[in-house]
Amino acid sequence: MINDSYFSVSGYIATQPVSGMTAGGVPTLSMRVGWTPRRYDRVLAEWTDEPSSFVSVRCYRKLADNGAACLRKGDPIVLKGTLRVREFTDAAGAKRNAVDVVADFIGHDMTRGISSFNKTLARQAQTALEALRAGRAEAGGGPLPGDRDDAAASGPVDGQDDQLATGSGPGGRELSGPAADGLEDPDDEEAFDDDEAAELLADGSEPAVLSG
Repeated sequence: MINDSYFSVSGYIATQPVSGMTAGGVPTLSMRVGWTPRRYDRVLAEWTDEPSSFVSVRCYRKLADNGAACLRKGDPIVLKGTLRVREFTDAAGAKRNAVDVVADFIGHDMTRGISSFNKTLARQAQTALEALRAGRAEAGGGPLPGDRDDAAASGPVDGQDDQLATGSGPGGRELSGPAADGLEDPDDEEAFDDDEAAELLADGSEPAVLSG
C-alpha cells in the first residue's frame, strides 16, 4: 500500500509467542523477534557480530492461528511485514516510541534447519443431502427415508444367518438334499393327489391339500 514502510528480516524468535484475542474476537499472536547483523573485520580478518536488534511482532487472524501451532522461542525465521512506530507514555509519565511489525508472512529459515509443512485445507461445502442429514442429526431425528444402516445393507436379516448355517427353512423345518441348496427336488411328490381329488369332487367337497 502507498505510504507503508515494509520490513523483512531473517532472525529468530526471542520470546515465547503469546496468543490473544482482540475486542472484536480476532485471533492474535505476539512475540519479540531479534537479529544479529554480522560484518567482516578487516583488522582481525574475520567475521564479527554487531549488537543485536529486537522488534515486537504481531500476527492476526489465520497467521496467528497457524503460528500459534508451530512457532517456538528460538526458532530461526524469515519475517515480512509492515513497520509501525507508535508513541506511548510509560509508567513514569515519559513519552517513548515503540517499533512494531504487523506480520504478513512468517516462515522457518531453511538455511538453518529443516521443517515440516502441513497445509490447512478449507472445509468443503455440504451437498443438499449432507446438510439435511446434519440438520436431522442435530435435531435428534432419524435417518432419511431410503437411508440404510451399513450393517443391515451388507449383512443378512435377523435369523437369516441361522437358517443359512443350519439349513433350516421357515418355521424351523429341517431342509436336506437339493431343497437345502435352494434347488427344487425333482423327486418331490405332487401337492395334490389326482385320484383322491376326483373322489372328493364327486362328493361335492373341496380337494384336500397333502402336506409334503
